[in-house]
Amino acid sequence: MNAQVLAWSRAINRPRLAIALLVFALALAIRIHGISQHFWLLADQIRDWAIALRPFSELPLVGPPTHVGGYTIGPAFYWILWTLRVLFGPWFDNLPHAGGIGQAALQSLADALLLVAIWKRTGSPWIALATIVIVATAAFDVSLAALVWNPPMGAALAKLAIAAVLADWHRGSIVRAAITAAIAWSAVHAYTGAIFVVLGVFTAMLIDPFLRGDRTVAARNAAVIAVAVLLLQLPLVVFQLTKPRDAAMGAVTDSLSRVLSGESPPELLKSLNGFVHAVQVIEFMPGSLPGLGWLLLIFSGIVSVRYLNDPALLSVTVLPQLAAIAGYSLFLEDLDAYYYLSLMPATVLTFVLAVTAMPSARFARATAVVTLVVALAFVPTRLRNAATMFQMPQYRILVDASRKVRHFGQPMQQIRTDFALPPSSNAEFLFEVLGGTIDRRAPWICVIRANGDVTFSQVPVS
Repeated sequence: MNAQVLAWSRAINRPRLAIALLVFALALAIRIHGISQHFWLLADQIRDWAIALRPFSELPLVGPPTHVGGYTIGPAFYWILWTLRVLFGPWFDNLPHAGGIGQAALQSLADALLLVAIWKRTGSPWIALATIVIVATAAFDVSLAALVWNPPMGAALAKLAIAAVLADWHRGSIVRAAITAAIAWSAVHAYTGAIFVVLGVFTAMLIDPFLRGDRTVAARNAAVIAVAVLLLQLPLVVFQLTKPRDAAMGAVTDSLSRVLSGESPPELLKSLNGFVHAVQVIEFMPGSLPGLGWLLLIFSGIVSVRYLNDPALLSVTVLPQLAAIAGYSLFLEDLDAYYYLSLMPATVLTFVLAVTAMPSARFARATAVVTLVVALAFVPTRLRNAATMFQMPQYRILVDASRKVRHFGQPMQQIRTDFALPPSSNAEFLFEVLGGTIDRRAPWICVIRANGDVTFSQVPVS
């Protein structure tokens, strides 16, 4: 009998596995299409890939600098990027688009696991597929997913943590609970804006066993979360002991202190508008959806009522959105759309659950199928739009030319181009990655032409 039950269980899981593998492959293909031709090689990518090329022992103890001052609160981004470089780099001469492929693979893996988790949670492959199609083909998200950049990695890790909660994976053992907590907090290491999703994940890990009457497990999970956070913050402690003048997240702490002291009021309306604008930009660009703010409010209300008996699901769907609106009201700087990348799976799942919240199972299934069909119909438009965003078409020219300069076999005093590059890019970086040497005392200067040709000239050196 047990053998029959096991065989039946495996048979049920085969469709999920097959579809999850297909979703992973398609999402990855979409994200890395043409990456070796137009990889976005700007200052952040150059800095972080250069760090990933170092030995692991030389990685920073904190995350990347932020554009509002300070740095993220832990090194998980660099740990993971270094691992991706080790895994993918040798296949692509350690060029930076290898890191983009690695990050796209991580993002696509998160999509596949989230698909399985939603399918398991709702019992509906249509709800799961509709959610993932909308999330994974958003033009803004597709164009950023294959970059060496910390916000998309934070979003991928947050997505993995949501999947663990929705699949009840964290319930299996204390080790699984610890892994879930560590993945969630690593998302905050990668990008601070993921904190609102992580708050929902931690809430789910605590409230779920508590409401089931298992307070021992609730207390155990609280201890696991505390230990995971504490251990992951040890690198920051060491860093601050050695470099006490470097403050983490200076703009965030400054905003909080101004609000808490009464110097500035919370900017709730700005935060609400920022969230609605981010959903518009990430999920609906280049089109628009009138009344989007009201729709988000209505959908959250519907899901809250429909899934009142599933607090863990509400903790990773509705709660992160409310927490982000409240949290960003305490942040007095401008709000960019990418701040909300990690919230999009929660927002989209809320939308899909709301439109399929029908009293009849038959109507719910039909609505989910229609939602999936509509989402698929918009995929070509979304991907065409993604092809116009966050790309650097000069990348292929720089790669090919850098190989030619490396083959010349001489140290270069300077490499420049006769065509414009983005201001923060660097024509010499790829040559150095390929093993070339930049020596300002060398007699050779190279110019890369727009057609990919290179010319060398000798100059006198003092």
